[in-house]
Amino acid sequence: MAKKTGLKNLEETPSESFGNIDVLCQVSEKISRLSDLKTTLDEILAILPNVTECQHLAIRIIDSFGNIPIYSQFGLEKKFVESEHWVTLKDCLCGYVAKGNVDKNLPFFTEFGSFYTNSMSLLNADIQKHRYQLDGVTLRNVCQSCGYESVAIIPVKILRDKIIAELYLSDERTDLFPLEKVRFFEKLSAQIGIAVHNSQLYSSLMESQKKVMDLFDSASIGIIELDTKGTVLRINQKGASLFGYSNPKKLQDNAVKMNELNLDKDSWDSFIEDVDAEDSVVNRVVQFHIGHQNMHLEMSLKSITDEKKKTVGYRGTFHDVTDSVRLEEERLNKAKTESLKNRYFQETQILKDELKSKYPFEEMIGTSRSIQEVKEAIRQVASTDTTVLIKGETGTGKELVARYIHELSSRKDRILVKVNCAALSEGLIASELFGHEKGAFTGAIQKRLGRFEYADKATIFLDEIGDLPMETQAMLLRAIQDGEFERVGSSKTIKIDVRLLAATNRDLSLLVQEKKFRQDLFFRLNVFPVDVPPLRERSEDIPLLTAYFLEHFGRKLGKRIDRVKEETMQIFLHYSWPGNVRELQNIIEHGLIISKKGVLEISEAYFRQTFEAEKIAKLLPMDEFEKHYIIEVLRFTQGTIYGDKGAASILGMKPSTLQSRMKKLVIDRKQYQE
Repeated sequence: MAKKTGLKNLEETPSESFGNIDVLCQVSEKISRLSDLKTTLDEILAILPNVTECQHLAIRIIDSFGNIPIYSQFGLEKKFVESEHWVTLKDCLCGYVAKGNVDKNLPFFTEFGSFYTNSMSLLNADIQKHRYQLDGVTLRNVCQSCGYESVAIIPVKILRDKIIAELYLSDERTDLFPLEKVRFFEKLSAQIGIAVHNSQLYSSLMESQKKVMDLFDSASIGIIELDTKGTVLRINQKGASLFGYSNPKKLQDNAVKMNELNLDKDSWDSFIEDVDAEDSVVNRVVQFHIGHQNMHLEMSLKSITDEKKKTVGYRGTFHDVTDSVRLEEERLNKAKTESLKNRYFQETQILKDELKSKYPFEEMIGTSRSIQEVKEAIRQVASTDTTVLIKGETGTGKELVARYIHELSSRKDRILVKVNCAALSEGLIASELFGHEKGAFTGAIQKRLGRFEYADKATIFLDEIGDLPMETQAMLLRAIQDGEFERVGSSKTIKIDVRLLAATNRDLSLLVQEKKFRQDLFFRLNVFPVDVPPLRERSEDIPLLTAYFLEHFGRKLGKRIDRVKEETMQIFLHYSWPGNVRELQNIIEHGLIISKKGVLEISEAYFRQTFEAEKIAKLLPMDEFEKHYIIEVLRFTQGTIYGDKGAASILGMKPSTLQSRMKKLVIDRKQYQE
């Protein structure tokens, strides 16, 4: 009988009595209005009582955890709303599909569908009849305890059927949900979903905007937006305070223009012209008169353009640089009172002139005791034909000492033949020094004269002599002692008159102990040793060397430096100079390139560039990293590949393999030879 009554209601109720169109229009109006979520819920709920004919209504938001953080309700009992039984779709039937009084045509509750019943009592009785044990508190006994009979819970969905809210209806009367009304509720829930979703987006937007504005006003620098007339459209709290205002609104609401802020008009107009001309941010220090003080603000502005590329305003940042400007002004005033040349430069110029008059070559600069001892040794041994062993670290100037000895000797009109023993392979060094006959070995397609033959009646300089193979050492010993040798592949003895100068950065006596260098050759070479001191042991010569290299490279680069900054010279004097004079020379050439206003200034950070380069190298691709590391090793060995101290030995690979990798990576070892 109940079913028949329900069916009759479904058939006879006209849809027009619900005012469907009016209600949908009113809800649609809420979609177009931007308001917070709670206001939207309240306004929509106020539309529904008349059309639903239910005495108890609610629209409730469902979060991702199934909780109800926000809701709006009408007519529901307080104990019901505040209880833990504020049931949702998931609580409706506890997995049991209702039958009985509910019409089969109605959309029953599923995971994503609505729940309707025209009689909670009949539904509960039907469930009890078919299922006697129900776990926990269910919708039926909760609603029944409050006297609710007709109950509907309709999901409010958005994209992909995601439930964001629920429309809840209940009444003490029965048979309130005929089919036409049910269908209308489904349409209504879709409209409500759009309105709720828009409000959620609006609330999120407002929250994001609030956060942005909080950041905007809490920034430690000024942020500003101007129109093309210089009117302040927007400014943050810090910016307002820099202009002498306590509140940004005083600038914005009164449409204050930049030229009303006591700025230097000419510099501002020039600044804006540059901003208009550039496509990027332009920086400029602009002077303002704030109160009784002059303030310097460094402004960074970029033009704002419309779709037609027309400038419609400017936006950027600014901060106070008054203290920095004043310090710079003080520094410039102090510099004007100083001499164009500091005391280091003046002393070096005087001493350099004295050196030019005393010595034939100006390159060997220095007045320290150690360098004077080297010069005295050169004068003593230059006029003889004695073999000289020049010892010293890399970059100390051993080749320069050899050249001075030759130029001050009786053989100065002949050539000084130079040979870097570390740069030659073991198989070729004998041929390079003593020559070979045609066919002496594979690839010997013609006779070749050796370096000793070229040096006949002259001087030969053997650099890095500690890298000579043992077999070649024996040939060299004979050439020194007897003045004769044979070309490779020949039995004919050749007589020569050669003066030998040798150099090494290694301890030959230690190599003798390790059986890597002939003792008799060591004694023959060590007749007159000359020890070239490292730069760190003659730091008093650094100002002189600095002045010399400044003039030398200044002529080469076409640039004049009149003064060395005091801080830079102090760095020079206290640095350890592992690369010795060569490193100083390279750093000064670098400094000449980057220095301005006639003053040599080099940052202390430059002296840590090797460490930084190693860090960067770790982030390079494999080939680049390998190339970088091989170059560093070649620098360390001065281009030497062969021998125990050569690059191949350090890298743990065969010389031929290293040469193959260098060819592939386009590395020229000649660039790194001493």
